[in-house]
Amino acid sequence: MKEMKAPATLMAALALGLSLGNAGIARASDHDDGESEIKGRNLNLTDLYAFREDNQSGDATQKGNLILIMNSNPKSLAGEQYFFSTQAQYDLHVSRGSTRGTAPTTSDDVILRFQFGAPDKSNRQAITVSTIKDGGAAAVATTVATGAPIMTTNLSDSKANALTNNVVNVGGISLTVFAGLREDPFFFDVAAFFKTRETLKPAFASSPATAIDFTKGYNVNTIVVRVPISYLQKSGEQVFDT
Repeated sequence: MKEMKAPATLMAALALGLSLGNAGIARASDHDDGESEIKGRNLNLTDLYAFREDNQSGDATQKGNLILIMNSNPKSLAGEQYFFSTQAQYDLHVSRGSTRGTAPTTSDDVILRFQFGAPDKSNRQAITVSTIKDGGAAAVATTVATGAPIMTTNLSDSKANALTNNVVNVGGISLTVFAGLREDPFFFDVAAFFKTRETLKPAFASSPATAIDFTKGYNVNTIVVRVPISYLQKSGEQVFDT
């Protein structure tokens, strides 16, 4: 996975699902399934990433956090502003397992939900964050800890501003949320893929040194959330890549 760069000019007993609801329609990630009359590109989910924060940062004090990343709107052109759908809800579904060797139940033990308002004059969208745990009532937040609205970043935000933490208190936990444009981290040599598929001869596949990244220079709409692992657990026995 490439570094989640600024927009271009769990190995665990948890199973994470990705869906997006829009008028009863659910969609799962396959990187790019195009668009249709009933589904625009900002409803097109691409990839889902999940990792324990300390595994990337090297900071042992961050061992208790899980980072979840949901990308959508593939092949967004550099220098163009794109928005999240205002008619959909972007959901992360978490299903528990009691031990490393136990198959998750695929039930919605925890849902992290993100909904977006219409873009304002500065091309930022207000975010509503909801958490649903163990089938209980949804806890909802629309402001950060300071009382300001939770907002997306826009294309012109500096890197420093774009990475400013949206710390959100919701459902008795503190989440850190980011939503905005980022360079697509997926690597795919599409020409080699189609040559290989057409001939069924792997010899046509590019070597890592000569592969051409089809997604280079394209952006995606990304949602990043830092969530305490303790919140996702129910009785403390679930493991997270320990």
